[in-house]
Formats: sequence, structure tokens, C-alpha cells
Amino acid sequence: MVILSRNSFFRWCLVLCLCQGVLFLLPRCAKEEQGFRTAPGFTLKSLDGEEITLSSLRGKTVLLDFWATWCAPCRESIPHLVNLYKTYQDKGLVIIGVSVDKGEAEHVRRFSKSMDIPYPIVMASGDLDRQYGVTSLPTGILIDRDGKIREKFVGFNTSVANQLTSKVATLTAEKP
Repeated sequence: MVILSRNSFFRWCLVLCLCQGVLFLLPRCAKEEQGFRTAPGFTLKSLDGEEITLSSLRGKTVLLDFWATWCAPCRESIPHLVNLYKTYQDKGLVIIGVSVDKGEAEHVRRFSKSMDIPYPIVMASGDLDRQYGVTSLPTGILIDRDGKIREKFVGFNTSVANQLTSKVATLTAEKP
């Protein structure tokens, strides 16, 4: 028979309570990690002077593409995003290119024209990238018609392109 001292008993109870607390909170963390949290709102001006607010895009599927002109994988992803935009725009897809370039917007404007980007480009301001958890480029944030983040895509390669296309097809096919 094991006899516990009073201090050992209290430590054992404390550990047991902490474990139960973690088990209670884990389902909530997992649900948020699946990407169903509300997307942080923003109001930004496009390079063309158009004001874009996330709240005005409710009812549409939104892809925020965080990128930079100096980022090779970002440049590689642009033709795919242009094709995705042209394919799903009529089904409610909105793509917003969020440039994290530092400096003048004119450089980004010239670059986007040279790449024939048809969707709006905005310059990231404040801590928008931090609010969306962007730690590397490119990062795509897919937001559903209800304003919930449904997926986060980091980097770009054939696999990411296929996953992104599949997820966009699914979300644009969902009934509002």
C-alpha cells in the first residue's frame, strides 16, 4: 500500500485538475485551429484608389494573398491565382493581393501591371499580416461567405496549387 504525504497528495490533485482543464479546453482549440474563426476586419485602399472592406465582401468567397515582389514563390504563384480568379470570379470568388513590400506603392503597381494581375492589390498596413498569422510568403487566407477563415495556405508548389483550387471550388459551390 502506497502512503502519500500531505504535500504529495495536494500536488497529485493539482496535476489531475490541470489535466482535466486541458482536456476541457482542447476541443475549443482544435475547432479554432481548423480555421473557422471570424476573419479580422480591415479597410484598405487598392493601388487603383478603391476602398476595400472585408465586411462589404460578405456573401463572397475571399482569398487574401499575402505576397511581395521580391519573393520568388510569390511570383511563381501569380499565374495560378490569375487563372483561379478568371475561373471562379463569376461564382463569387474575390482575390485581394496584399503586398507586404516596404517602400513606394509605385514599384508594386508596375510589377502587378507587368504580371497582368486582374484582381485588386493593396499595400499591407499596420499589423494586418500579424492579425492573420502570416509568418512567411506567400500565404493565402481563404475566407468563406460568412466571413470565417476556412483555410490557410503557406508557400507555393503544385500540391498547394491543387489544394487551393479544390478548396476554392468547394467554397464557391456552397450555398449562401
